[in-house]
Parts: sequence; structure tokens; C-alpha cells
Amino acid sequence: MQEEKTKSKNPVWSFFSSVRLTIALLIIIALAAVVGTVIPQQEAASETLQKLPPALAGIVKALQVTDLYRSPWFLLLMGLLTANLVVCSLNRLPVSLRLYRRKPEPDRPGLYEDLPAERVLAAEGSVEDEAARMEQVLKKALGAVERKQADQAVWLSAHRGAWSYFGVYVIHAGVLVIILGAVIGSILGFDGHVNIPEGGSADAIELRDGKGAMKLGFDVRCDDFNVEFYDSGMPKLYRSDLSFLKGGEIRARGVLMVNHPLEFEGIRFYQSTYGAVPGEAVLAIEGRGQKTVKRARQGERFAIDGGKAQVEILRIEGNLMRMGPAVKVGITAGDKALSFWVFKFIEAIEEQNPGITSQVPQFNAGLYKPYRFGLEEIETSFYTGLKVNRDPGVPVVGAGAFLLVAGFLLTFFSSHRQVFVRVDRRHGKTRLSVAGRCNRDTVKLDREMGRIVRLYRGETA
Repeated sequence: MQEEKTKSKNPVWSFFSSVRLTIALLIIIALAAVVGTVIPQQEAASETLQKLPPALAGIVKALQVTDLYRSPWFLLLMGLLTANLVVCSLNRLPVSLRLYRRKPEPDRPGLYEDLPAERVLAAEGSVEDEAARMEQVLKKALGAVERKQADQAVWLSAHRGAWSYFGVYVIHAGVLVIILGAVIGSILGFDGHVNIPEGGSADAIELRDGKGAMKLGFDVRCDDFNVEFYDSGMPKLYRSDLSFLKGGEIRARGVLMVNHPLEFEGIRFYQSTYGAVPGEAVLAIEGRGQKTVKRARQGERFAIDGGKAQVEILRIEGNLMRMGPAVKVGITAGDKALSFWVFKFIEAIEEQNPGITSQVPQFNAGLYKPYRFGLEEIETSFYTGLKVNRDPGVPVVGAGAFLLVAGFLLTFFSSHRQVFVRVDRRHGKTRLSVAGRCNRDTVKLDREMGRIVRLYRGETA
């Protein structure tokens, strides 16, 4: 008792145990959540910031409104709420424990006064017999029964729902577990993205906020990518067929679509975006009296001249310097190395710029004699843009949500209902007086006592 008085006099304890503080924090957090919903967050915020005046954009960045849920001030709010809930729970727990442990007082003075007529029953049997009969009824309706006996009366008591005193603590625990899950996700989780060309694979992602690359520990391969368009040209549907490989073996496959993520080894993949990239370059190579056609992607190599020279596709451009499709080719032959551009429309370029191939040797596709390169086409392929994240706090948040719902059910849909019965003799008959008490929901208590009376009388409950 002295400890509670000390706590109540402590200004810090009083501040954190205030219900007003709880309400204020919940309102502020709710308003912040509204702001976080209206204002695009993280990567999606760049376009919004560009539309704002520089001064306002600076304020938004300083307050980290575009990354609100990771901002120091929002985390401070969550920390204050955590402290508030813990102190409130500790401050009120002794009272709830006393109420839960309180012994029933079926012989308390005044308990059976002014009872309605239907709660006072008359019986022909003895006090002992009618008390035993009522005891069975109470056991059936409420469970365990406590009995107290005197010379001329028997008192019975039964109760149900004493756990309702702890509903608010279950709610507090649910909120704290949700906050814990959010902290775990923030510390141990990650967000990133990766672009994978159709037919290509990736084993690392780029982390959000420019935090660098991170290895996944497995390969993600885009086996196929499909996109459908409306008549207006807007994308209607795009999907990626992904394979997940470890040690060169396929461990899982799945179809990834918008709002239909895939998960592998605790990491979730979301269909975020897509785009077109130059695919294979189709090169026509003439020399030594023959013509060959080679297909290769950027970074790939192939041999010519009987294996004496290695050709590597260094770059593929869809429209180099507005002169059309072009491929940069690198050739290594022994100690000799050279590179040049191969244009698809080289005849038109030379017609408009006479002598350009001699003035700019890198535009001469015949530098490696006696071979001459020509570009027939560049095939276009798509890449799939994946958002990748892991949030180990999700199961914890789910457990917190379960506790939250359970706490609300316990608090608002249950009550501690106590029923007391006094059995004595009056005017030559045995009298049974039925009284009750509850911490909330008196209507339910009245129904409970009405059911007990009907059971005692042998009527249908």
C-alpha cells in the first residue's frame, strides 16, 4: 500500500500512468498514420517531392514524412505509448487482482433486500434438501459452488467470468506485441528491389535508400514474362514466371502477379514494375568468302576466324546518338584488342555524313580485317521489376492482433457474474432468495438468474 502511494506521488510515474496521455498518444499516432497514408512513402515519394515548393519539400524531408514509420519522432511516439501502457498496467493490476481473488460474501447484510418477487422462491422440502437441489442447479449453470452454513440458513454462491477483469491487460499486451513486431521487422527485416531480364537471373538485390547490394543466398530466374495491354495502351496485366534455385537446382517455381506475391525462404517477392530492354543482337559477319549470322546478348562472347579471335558484345543501344540501333563490339586476337560500333543503318549515316567512318574509326565496322560486321536487328525483351522484402516481425504482429481481438472480446463481451442464494425457513416453508452482482452487463446477469430460477423449478431453461 505504501508502495502504491509512493508511485502516485511520483510525478514521472503519474505522467506515464495517465489515461489522458494514452488518449493523446493514440490520437497523434492515428493522425500520423493518416498522413502516412495520404503522402506516398519511400520510393514512391520522389515524384511528390518534386512537385512541392523547395522550402516545403525541405520541411517534409527534415521531418521524414515520406518515411514516416521509420522516422525518429514516430518511433519516439511508439516508445512513449509502450511506457504508458506498461505503467498503466502495473498501476492498476493490484486492484484487478484483488477483485479477481475476492472471496464471495453470500451472507453479506442487505444483499437479499428488495428482491423482485420472481427471485424469492418457496419450497416444501427441508432447508438441506432444497439447498442441495439448488447447488446442483448452480453447478450446471455456473460451475463450482461455494457453500456456507449456519444453524438456520444455508448460503450458496457461484460465479463466472472473473477473467474479464484482465481484458484490458490483454489489450495492452496485444498493442505491446504489435509494437515489438514492428521493431523486429525494422531491425531484422529489409526492403529492396531487383530488375531481372526475361530469361535472366539474379542472386542479389539493391537495398532501399541506397544502402547497397545484398546477397539473397539463392538465385531468382525469370523464365517468362508476359504483359497485356488495354486498347488505350495502358498495361492490363503483367506476370512473371519465376524459378528459385540453390546450388544450380530448382527448389521452387511460381507465378508472380500484382497483388499475388511469392515467398521463398522467408523472403517475399512482389510484382512491382516492368520495362523493355535491348535483348539479343543479330550480327551478320562477312569475311574470307563466307557470311555467318551470330546472335548474342550484352556481355556474351563468341569466336570467329577459326577460333583465333574472340568477339564480345560490350554494349547494346536502341538509338545511339539518334543514329538508330547500334552494338559496340570488342575483339581480342592474341595481343591485339580493338572495339568499334556496328550501326544498323550505316548506309544512311554515311550518306548524310560522308567520310564519317574514316574520320571516326570507332564507327568503322570493318576494323578487324578481313571481316566486316553488320547489324541486322536488336531484339527487344522485357525485364521484370521485383520488390523484395523480409519482415520477421509479421508473425509477432499477427500474435499481437490476436491478443488485441481476444482482449476486446474479454473486455466488452464478458463480465464477472456472481449469483448468491440464501436458503432458510419462513412461515413454515423453505425460502430461497436469489441475488446477483456483476461488474458490467446487468442484463446478462438478469438472464442468468432467470435461467437458474427456471432450472430450479424444473422448467425449460
